[in-house]
Amino acid sequence: MKSFFDQRNKKITNLSLLADNLGHTLRENVSVFSIDGQSNQVTFITESGNIIEGNFYFTDKIILDNIVVESGEVFTDKEKFDSAAKNQISLLIESVYSNKLAESGDIFDSILDSWTQRIQFNETVDKLREKRESFNNTFNIIGTTEFERFIELSENISKFISENIDKIKQVPEIKNAVRLSNTISEAFNFNRLSLEQLAEQGSIEYGLSDSSDIYEMVCRQELIKREILESKKSFDSVWVTNEKVSNLASKVFEDDDAVIKQSLVEAFIEIPYLSLISKKQLSSTITKNLSVIHEDLEVSKSEIKEFTKKLFEMKKPLKSLVSNMLQEKYGVNLNNIKDAPTFKTLLNTQSLIFESLAKLAPRSSVIKESLIKMSEMLKSKNGVEAIDINKGLRYLFENSGLADVYEDSGISIDFSLQESFDSSDDVVKLIMEELMDEQVAEVEEEEDAETAEVNQVGSSKKEDGTSSLSTKELIDTLKDIESLLDEPTDISEE
Repeated sequence: MKSFFDQRNKKITNLSLLADNLGHTLRENVSVFSIDGQSNQVTFITESGNIIEGNFYFTDKIILDNIVVESGEVFTDKEKFDSAAKNQISLLIESVYSNKLAESGDIFDSILDSWTQRIQFNETVDKLREKRESFNNTFNIIGTTEFERFIELSENISKFISENIDKIKQVPEIKNAVRLSNTISEAFNFNRLSLEQLAEQGSIEYGLSDSSDIYEMVCRQELIKREILESKKSFDSVWVTNEKVSNLASKVFEDDDAVIKQSLVEAFIEIPYLSLISKKQLSSTITKNLSVIHEDLEVSKSEIKEFTKKLFEMKKPLKSLVSNMLQEKYGVNLNNIKDAPTFKTLLNTQSLIFESLAKLAPRSSVIKESLIKMSEMLKSKNGVEAIDINKGLRYLFENSGLADVYEDSGISIDFSLQESFDSSDDVVKLIMEELMDEQVAEVEEEEDAETAEVNQVGSSKKEDGTSSLSTKELIDTLKDIESLLDEPTDISEE
């Protein structure tokens, strides 16, 4: 069976991309706070504690519309949170006194909703605090003493680079890392907006096809972790109206297990994380879907409980399949998943550039010391400021006579990470056969022919004769950088 994972619905990946795009647009880190799949509404929290809400749409672009920006105090200030409910109670008393019974009923319903929100308040605050705490000191790069020292010495470093151009050009790690770093950064080249301007604008869009492949390749592991965490935490709100999930829920009264398994596998192919959710989340998803999509079906709690129990047992082999695939292909262990850093691979790439330059710098010089400290500092950082570091590096190199390092580093027009894979029907058939036999095959190694086909995606030469960074070069560069960073090196060596 060929790889099926790339066929999944990438709603969460695209929203993670949207968060990072917003982050660079606003020049502060942004994280997904909540996703409502039923209304296509997403809420983000910014590093400064502000809330951004809007409706999302995916075409060849990612569109965030009906944007509302408000302070996080709406959730954390109890007085502000309760004020609306108090006003409603006053209105209720007034309407009852005035004998406006119809109006009183509507106000009473609103008060009940407010009390429901009040009950959920502590949970909301905890979630908000958790998100805000994720924006810790590891996101601070530009404000570090290491970066400030680097800026102070930039003229001396520029002179050092100018005097050692030939040596620097002979170091493949520098050339490849610079090309990769710049390629990633160009995919996130957005004009700056303030929160006020974003709110006034009310809508924003980003090209999806231009940057998503590069983003997914460079951030693959961290994106997978984000998808898993968000799906396990909010599966019943993110995917409740999904067509495949809805089809599965509609089988609540189906007696033929083969038919149920067929629907389960079809949903699994689109949303592999279905196999990872808890029985409670599975039950909540089925319940919500039946109440929203299949209102005509009268289903008791006990019937949903029995159906959920059956589905949970059926999906256990699928969980093993996903677990093995994630471990072998992405290095992700389901038993040890924490919030993943952003742009970590990009920062590792930049760390390698500073490390390589440090090896060429004069022994015991302030230049060497500054480059070493920059390299070490970047290894412990993550976040959107990595894009700004790349811009600083490019400015330094171009003003030191190394502008040609950045030439011919464009992205191939037909750049794509998509591997050739079976149709959804073929994959469903294969997994169904395995489920019926109560066996799950391990994900096979990619065939040589497939690898060759992927490597051929993108051309190393454009029609105008200029070279571009092909898919194979990008992937090879990533592997080289990862292996170099994994190997212990003595940076003080000349």
